[in-house]
Amino acid sequence: MNKRILIGMSGGTDSSVAAILLQQQGFEVFGITFRFWDEGETQHLRDAEELCQQLGIQHITYDARALFKEKIVGYFVSEYLAGRTPFPCVKCNNELKWKLLIDEADRLDCPKVAMGHYVQIENENGHYFVSQGVDPDKDQSFFLWGLTQQQLARIVFPLGAYFKTDVRKIAAEHGFRKVSEKKDSLGACFCQGDYRPFLKSQLSKPDDFIYAGNFVDENGNVLGSHNGYAMYTVGQRRGLIHLNRKVFVKEIKAYTNEVVLAPLSAMYKTEFTIHSVNVVDKTIFGSENNIYCRIRYRKQNTACRVLFLAENRAQVLLHEPLESIARGQSAVFYFNNKVLGGGFIE
Repeated sequence: MNKRILIGMSGGTDSSVAAILLQQQGFEVFGITFRFWDEGETQHLRDAEELCQQLGIQHITYDARALFKEKIVGYFVSEYLAGRTPFPCVKCNNELKWKLLIDEADRLDCPKVAMGHYVQIENENGHYFVSQGVDPDKDQSFFLWGLTQQQLARIVFPLGAYFKTDVRKIAAEHGFRKVSEKKDSLGACFCQGDYRPFLKSQLSKPDDFIYAGNFVDENGNVLGSHNGYAMYTVGQRRGLIHLNRKVFVKEIKAYTNEVVLAPLSAMYKTEFTIHSVNVVDKTIFGSENNIYCRIRYRKQNTACRVLFLAENRAQVLLHEPLESIARGQSAVFYFNNKVLGGGFIE
């Protein structure tokens, strides 16, 4: 039996311990580190190389910077310029990272691939499902709704049954004290913190795209001026204008360079549509099952119905209203802690 497996290694705690656990399970482990972005990656690369050397694992570096800039950074910029709120981590998972990993696994004759995500895979009634990890604070299932059945059949997630505290302990017990104490990475790998300066840096002539326009109310009445529609996101409350009432960004109109402000009561919706839908099995979405929708990583699940439409789209009907549903973000569906699929909000 071929027990060769290729694991994506960032040099961080999670992927490092995942590699250790795979070795303990009898896999012949190969490690690969993708270079997606220049800033801050050099140390991660050295750490991954050093760990692989200590474990006796062959390590590969894959330079995907040009492809990443085209597909992910390009998407990030174009979404903001279209008045939407991008979700680059999901886009990368759906269209780049896993495809590259599996292509390299094929080249190395590795039937299986792995990463250090805090999720599990269940095989039920002939279908593979991503299910939530045991650590509720680290569960990453929300980001993986785009994985296909063919991909899930080959993926191993060694950390799904562990808490983060256990993972740090395992690293320390195996002599990797530095690895065990690493901080978790947060946000997009290429844009930490405020996205606005980065967005401007990616435009050759930012003033051609980002310039003053009007804040308006829901009826189109001008309330004041803003710094360019791409500088705002749906649900934003701070950094707007001073009024005698609390207002939020309800809508971004890229074509007129207007930002619509509204009170919190106007931010709630009970239905929306999604595109680029990927689901495991449409029959599970029957009315007899309690399907839940999540529109943000940390957002509480909301009961819903899903009506599938033509052209890989769907309508989502919420049982109770949700606020600040932003175009471009993901809607992910769950049933019994299993990810049924998802799509991008229209």
